[in-house]
Amino acid sequence: MAAMTFARQHLFRPAAVPAVSLAVLTLFALWLSTAPAAARTSPGRAGVPRCELGAYVSDLYDIDPAKGRFSARLWLWTICPDRRTDPLPQMSFSNADDPDTSEPNLINQGGQVLDQVRVQSSFRQEWDVRDFPFDRHRIEVLMTAPQDTGHFRFTANEADSQLNPEIRPRGWRVTGFRLVTADKHYTTTYGDRSLEHGSTYHRVRIQIDLERSHPTAFWKLTTPLYLALLIAASTFLVSSRHEELATAERLEGIHSRLGVLGGGLFVVVLNMQQAENEITSTIGLTLIDWLHLITLAYLLLAVAGTVLAWRRTSRGGSVARAERVSHRAAWAGLATYALTCGTLVLLAACR
Repeated sequence: MAAMTFARQHLFRPAAVPAVSLAVLTLFALWLSTAPAAARTSPGRAGVPRCELGAYVSDLYDIDPAKGRFSARLWLWTICPDRRTDPLPQMSFSNADDPDTSEPNLINQGGQVLDQVRVQSSFRQEWDVRDFPFDRHRIEVLMTAPQDTGHFRFTANEADSQLNPEIRPRGWRVTGFRLVTADKHYTTTYGDRSLEHGSTYHRVRIQIDLERSHPTAFWKLTTPLYLALLIAASTFLVSSRHEELATAERLEGIHSRLGVLGGGLFVVVLNMQQAENEITSTIGLTLIDWLHLITLAYLLLAVAGTVLAWRRTSRGGSVARAERVSHRAAWAGLATYALTCGTLVLLAACR
């Protein structure tokens, strides 16, 4: 009875209400700050374990677009809250052929676990060589987390990840390096009945940008084309307008021109086969393919023009007129050929 009387006299006085409210709010804030983290955290990404991943690419070699491969040696490290969440022992290299991984080097530092491993392997890569030798590529090492995104995610350490500055791949120049994270969705759940509509795994991509360091191979593959076309054009520019030449001798000269053009076609076809062995493209025609096809088209037009001139001459046509037409066609053909091929090369170099 005395306690009730005290409460009426002191707690329920108008002046005491703000103080009571402040005390209740303070107690509620203290409860929130001491509540378990799992009770406060929503089931979204904020509660998913994360490990920091970094990389150092120490070597890059055996770059072979024809086989769709490149080889690399790299060091990987992760920094995790504990050893249980370390992904390195089970992490998959999605585009590696047969990765050779060293024993893990585990270091406890500041309540976290540092794991370091060396990885060496050849990696599969799609190559777009349509602009050879002006093609530029972005090759990747793909690393996928061992658990889905509901149980694990990476944090890429781009600041400390590096590429060995002494790397000099033969025939190539390194122009860029980065680490990129992304999600990879699969339509299967891999038997995990807790998942619906497939499964999603976190990935880290080590991306390296490359471009060819010199165009020597380009000139080796295209010089026979230009020589064949120049020799073919020269046969149209040789004049045979002499009164003492009979019609049979003029026809013999046209036959000789056909022989030169046939030899040029043979050279271009052989060179095209050699280029196919050097440059294999599964996407479409390469710049080298287009140059070969254009050269073949011009040589075939030259053959057609020669046959037409032979028929007109054999039927008593004007030899002088036929040669004037041949000279003009030869110069026009050379000009259009140089313009067409030059435009294709410039477009490939500027892309």
